[in-house]
Amino acid sequence: MLVEVDGAAIAANVRTLAARVGVPVCGVVKAAGYGHGAVVAARAMLDGGAAMLGVVDLAEALALRDAGIESPVLAWLHGPGVDFRIAARHGIEVAVSSIAQLEAAAAAGATIHLKLDTGLGRNGIARGDRADAIRRAIVLADGGARIRGAMSHLAGTSAEADLAQLRDFEAALDAAAPLGLEVRHLANSAGALGIPEARFDMVRIGMAAYGIDPLGPAAGDGAGAAVLGLVPAMRVRAAFVGGSAPVGLDDGLLPALGAPVVVKGQAARVVAVGAGELRIEPALDGDGVLWGDPARGEPSADAWAAAAGTIGYEVVTRMGGAARGAGVVAAGPALAPRRVLELDLEGEPRRLLAEVIGVKRVEPGLGVSYGGEHVTAAETTLALVGAGYADGVTRTAAGRPVELGGVAHPIRGRVAMDQVVLDIGDQRAEVGDPVALELAAAPELTGMIGPRVALEVAGVVPDADAMEALGERIGRALRAGDAVLLIGPLGAGKTTLTRGIGRALGAHGTVQSPTFVIARTHRTDAGPDLQHVDAYRLQEGGAGDEAQLDDLDLDLDGAITVAEWGAPLEHALDSWLRVELARGAADDDADGDDADDHEPRFVRLRGHGQDWDAARIRSLARGAASASAAPAAATSTRATSTADGSAA
Repeated sequence: MLVEVDGAAIAANVRTLAARVGVPVCGVVKAAGYGHGAVVAARAMLDGGAAMLGVVDLAEALALRDAGIESPVLAWLHGPGVDFRIAARHGIEVAVSSIAQLEAAAAAGATIHLKLDTGLGRNGIARGDRADAIRRAIVLADGGARIRGAMSHLAGTSAEADLAQLRDFEAALDAAAPLGLEVRHLANSAGALGIPEARFDMVRIGMAAYGIDPLGPAAGDGAGAAVLGLVPAMRVRAAFVGGSAPVGLDDGLLPALGAPVVVKGQAARVVAVGAGELRIEPALDGDGVLWGDPARGEPSADAWAAAAGTIGYEVVTRMGGAARGAGVVAAGPALAPRRVLELDLEGEPRRLLAEVIGVKRVEPGLGVSYGGEHVTAAETTLALVGAGYADGVTRTAAGRPVELGGVAHPIRGRVAMDQVVLDIGDQRAEVGDPVALELAAAPELTGMIGPRVALEVAGVVPDADAMEALGERIGRALRAGDAVLLIGPLGAGKTTLTRGIGRALGAHGTVQSPTFVIARTHRTDAGPDLQHVDAYRLQEGGAGDEAQLDDLDLDLDGAITVAEWGAPLEHALDSWLRVELARGAADDDADGDDADDHEPRFVRLRGHGQDWDAARIRSLARGAASASAAPAAATSTRATSTADGSAA
């Protein structure tokens, strides 16, 4: 599958929209630029005259800074472990959705926008907390805090409801007048185009900049975008043989039965979308366009969306995950909310793991998410979860249960790109509480790895033989400079796992616990030495004890390092594989790491840093490791068109 992105079209669309609205534009490039590529989209937005760029979290913002983009950037969704000092250090502006976030961002010296909930029911300071938040903001600003703006988000429930939100926002701005705010922004693409009085000092333009009608697929012919003078920026192609192409759900496609496809100028229709196969009728041969520019006689992304029962936003955004995890690494709690697709030890997707990023008490009659399809029946608590359809939670998942604190709560309201909302009544919840969405019953979810979703492999290992076999599987994937940090109590199987790693590498000598020697080096048939380390004493001495680490004289670049009790080594590494092992409570008094070899163990594999992206973590699962065929990522490529139309 080939995903082509025309940066010149994005730039032209921004110019068209900016001329229409007459105020500065914030170009939104969250979720890998709605699947178009964040850096390509950001540069094109700026070329088109955008005054600022908008992203979801600090991880996305830092990726732009790392690419050399120095324009103003605003991030507005934060996990419980966010470090606003990073934002201040890199000149990234942040929107805050609670008094706690306001305090933390001000203390860090970050430039702040107050994010106010005026009726969308998602992130944003609740109406009940607004007065206190504004009063506190005024005090902090008097003390030197940089509070530059205020923002909210229209729900699009109805024209009347949007105008009510507008009036509510204006009332909040009146209360915040002592702050002397420089930039006030409320309108997204639809609001900017349809409600002139909602434009204030800036509008946030997302989907419209990519050439898709922000009001929805309508007839599916892309006519709405064309009327606005917008040009689709994405074109997706696949090669068909006998009406079949080797792409499907695992590559981000939604099950769009009946969607039009054009193959060498001939019209066809989608009749089946499997995990790795797309079939059309008639059974044509040749290069086919799944969606592109209707002005060139190609189907629109809206046509695919209409057939799938969704919107063009979701269709194109899923293309950001088409490489099936290549380059996707865990961002870390300081930068982004937790978003993880958990695979079992056989490589089958089990569930999406996320966390609560906001908890607020709200009034009855509040609409939740776009369109206000769920309305609170009484005073209740809303828990905001930081994952959406860019992360594999399809829009059709509304109503599906999400486990929070041992209780299953249905997703309320529409699934958004970055978040879902749970109405949990009077149940207590805290920011940072883990949540899980089971995936097995929804095939279009199971293969999806969004551009922000890391992978973890987890499951039960029944006995010592299986633990050693898992070690062999890990060992076959290791190379010079890799570090494997084993975390778990006595008797969890750390040495047994290392024995399997050593067997895969052809380690010379007996691999046994290094407790009494601290570190043991094995020559290997694979080439790089195997360094087997007991880091327990480092743990006793503190993770910051550099002298103790230096005393070990480890070759962290040329050898393969496996460290039992390995957490203290994390501060010395850029990348590592973390292997967490747990055993049953009945074994708490067992002696030695290999005690009770027949007791099942629970294992979780997590990658950290650029050397352990989602694709490499996937390779550690049995099904992925033993597969003889190349993964679908090998057939998924991306091209970016230059201004003259040539492929770059």
